[in-house]
Amino acid sequence: MHQVDIAIPPASVYVGIVRLTVASLARSAGFDEARIDDIRIAVSEACTNAVLTNEEAGCSDPVTVGWSEEPDRVVVEVTDGGGTPHDEPPMEDSQGFSTRVVMSVALLGGDGRRPHLRPGPAGGSTAKLTFGPLNPPSPQPALPAPTHTGPVLRGSDRFARR
Repeated sequence: MHQVDIAIPPASVYVGIVRLTVASLARSAGFDEARIDDIRIAVSEACTNAVLTNEEAGCSDPVTVGWSEEPDRVVVEVTDGGGTPHDEPPMEDSQGFSTRVVMSVALLGGDGRRPHLRPGPAGGSTAKLTFGPLNPPSPQPALPAPTHTGPVLRGSDRFARR
């Protein structure tokens, strides 16, 4: 199966590169367009969180994204070099509004999946997102043979003087 790893600088302008790459990989893996949008949104949110976590921690380590195709699913892992994941993120800020973490987890788990957050291999944290089952690409229907009842024009006939 396919394994793709991407490392981007911890800046929001590079998250778009990941979005485009993930959409292309999801399309080639056989996901339909609606599912590709779900994957793109979730991975984009995870990358944005990783960039923000690096910024908050003053860390300049790259954000890494790993795409792994397994027989029945795709696993995407986004790792930052900043802080560690919260077991129980705060639900509200000091003014009673939902925190960024809570809103983000809602986007990461948009279609009922629960993202798995864990400490990263060298500090920071990793968000593991699983998407599946894979939809095999549908074969393109064969084009019907053209049926033409009028006169056939050849290249030289079209430009002949009348």
